[in-house]
Amino acid sequence: MKKSFAICMIAAFLIGIIIVPACKKNNDPDPISSDSTFVQKVDKILQDTMAKYGIAGATMYVVDVQGNVALTSAGMADNEQQIPVNPETKFRVASISKTFLAVVVLQLMEEGMFALDDKYADYLADSIVALYPCGSEVTIRQLLEHTSGIYDFEDMQFIAMLLGDPTHHWTPWELLVYAATADSAHFDPPGTLYHYSNTNYILLGQLVEKVTGISMQENIRDRVLTPLQLQNTFSGGLEAVPQSNYANGYVDIPGMLQMTVNDQTLPLYFEWAHGQMISTAHDLYIFYNAVLNKDLFQNQSTLDAMLECSALSNGTYGMGIAKNSQQLGYGHAGETLGFISFATVNPETGSAIVLLYNTQDHDFQGAMVKAIYYLIYPE
Repeated sequence: MKKSFAICMIAAFLIGIIIVPACKKNNDPDPISSDSTFVQKVDKILQDTMAKYGIAGATMYVVDVQGNVALTSAGMADNEQQIPVNPETKFRVASISKTFLAVVVLQLMEEGMFALDDKYADYLADSIVALYPCGSEVTIRQLLEHTSGIYDFEDMQFIAMLLGDPTHHWTPWELLVYAATADSAHFDPPGTLYHYSNTNYILLGQLVEKVTGISMQENIRDRVLTPLQLQNTFSGGLEAVPQSNYANGYVDIPGMLQMTVNDQTLPLYFEWAHGQMISTAHDLYIFYNAVLNKDLFQNQSTLDAMLECSALSNGTYGMGIAKNSQQLGYGHAGETLGFISFATVNPETGSAIVLLYNTQDHDFQGAMVKAIYYLIYPE
């Protein structure tokens, strides 16, 4: 989900810091102690910036080019119960989920289940293909790259519907139909422009289930989570999620909307395939580090294809992964009601930034990433 909301939150926060060893490319810890000065600097940036922007709770994982690591947290996971965030607190990570699904799709391509330039119409039901103009012409590659021209179902009218009945069990079919019939729905010829659309990844999730015969979440668990031992990462709304150490999200738009977001007040059904993952900062670092070091693919050419950013995106988006500016590397950002996430890893320098927080304030994310960038890469 990728929407903008004005947030005004006042947070009282507690601080938790863990100093952990840096990680090698195979995801096993090196016995290298982090510099305590580096950890203190990261922690101070987080504390000061949270206080400035009034963020409820946050956690982050940072690696500098010397291999120093800081895993730090601050604020509240649950304001009502006064439960603080700690470094292992789980957050909804929204569109970061797209990278998980893209990895599965690319693995299936490697196994010969389909080719990237195959039409998705060759695999999915005619009823799905018929929903969209030019649906029969859209390729799997175009879905992955957001160049399909298919309308993004998550418009403001949909958000209003969602908030009107927040516990409705949205099915993938309902979401696909809404994308085709929304009042403002519009479609462009496939391959003519970059248009970020969550609908693309619902179609990819349907493709994965069709060609494998098992659920999307089982594919993600079997192919990604279990091999990497990501014990704190789950497909929300699709498999059981331990409720302990799981952050609430907070929406506070004065005069418009105040909401505490969790699995009871707003289940993740509407985020199917494009924004359903729940994770921790450390798990996300392990995941992106594994992706970018080819631990999840058979062939280097698969990773190269994933990272090749289309000209239509001005060289910023590949297949379920974004190329970040300057020396930040590759990753993804995400936003859903009450949560914002950002993850990026540079496989060449070893640096990484993962930031998860439970308040919608884009200025906070920008300020944090900028400050940490200049800490990692001083001028």
